Amino acid sequence: MDALRAWIVGVAAASFAAGLATGVFLAPGNVAAGAPPAEQSYVDDLSARYVLRPTQQRQLRFVLQHQREREIAILLGAEGSQLPQPQMGEMLALRTATEQRIRALLDDEQRARYDRDSRPSGAPPGAGDRR
Repeated sequence: MDALRAWIVGVAAASFAAGLATGVFLAPGNVAAGAPPAEQSYVDDLSARYVLRPTQQRQLRFVLQHQREREIAILLGAEGSQLPQPQMGEMLALRTATEQRIRALLDDEQRARYDRDSRPSGAPPGAGDRR
């Protein structure tokens, strides 16, 4: 393993461990989810905003965990200090797929609100509706 790859693995592992430790320290009730605090905060925010059911919350955690694992895998596959275009494309495709999975677990009313809230500021109505 070259030095850059070893450094990336070390940083990723340290970041994950720090996030997990912080989550355990700050929110013991969230340990079962095993999510970093920022990810758990996102789940909590979407849960409150769209009134997600417990099943939807579990599915959302799974979707976000999958994204986190794939992003780490993509980053570990990088050679050099910047992500090459193919990996940037993979990252964009992964984020698009994650967005679609989040939308799929929402009911119609939740999805409409999520699409409205996800629309870029200044975008015309309907710009963020079909992802």
